[in-house]
Amino acid sequence: MHVPRVTKQDRSEQTRAHILEIALEEFSSHGFEAVSLRDIADQAGVNHAMIRYYFGSKDALWKESTTYLFQRLREELPPLDLSTGDANLDDLKEYVRNYVRYCARHPEHARLMVQESIAGSERLKWVAQTFIRPAHESTLQMITNAQQGNGIGNIDPLMLLYMIVSVVQMPYLLTAELKYTHGRDALAPEAIEAHADAVIWLFFRT
Repeated sequence: MHVPRVTKQDRSEQTRAHILEIALEEFSSHGFEAVSLRDIADQAGVNHAMIRYYFGSKDALWKESTTYLFQRLREELPPLDLSTGDANLDDLKEYVRNYVRYCARHPEHARLMVQESIAGSERLKWVAQTFIRPAHESTLQMITNAQQGNGIGNIDPLMLLYMIVSVVQMPYLLTAELKYTHGRDALAPEAIEAHADAVIWLFFRT
């Protein structure tokens, strides 16, 4: 059987992606200030100089890892095509269900944003302007379309968006508390689907 040859470039890209994933986990778990490049190198199993080679500074690594995070979000949760303005309530429900699944797969996303929001950093300003605000524009249009056509309620679409995001993300921010307090595994497949059902029922029952 022929085994495809892994090129030097392939290995380099794999190493780079691995470092970014470890960086996201470290930054989201401990916060930017508490993490060093040596910490990330140790966790990634690479030489500290390799991180310097790929990314330069810790600030540059944070930006690269956050860019990787939002690119992954867009790939795994593509925005609905709103060019025709036909997004309906069922479309929004499915989008929310897939968002729940994404948050369960990648709890580091919400944790990283919470870390930066607490600090109110210049990094947060950058990521808000570069990624979050543009993404919200299409999501807000989707919510507004669904509200107008299906009577969700007279709620400010922006506040509704943040309410949905908060309810979706919270179990994956507090997985340890849920486990230690109630013995619940929020990341069990059946728990994830039950949470998606509950979010959809809470916000979009008609």
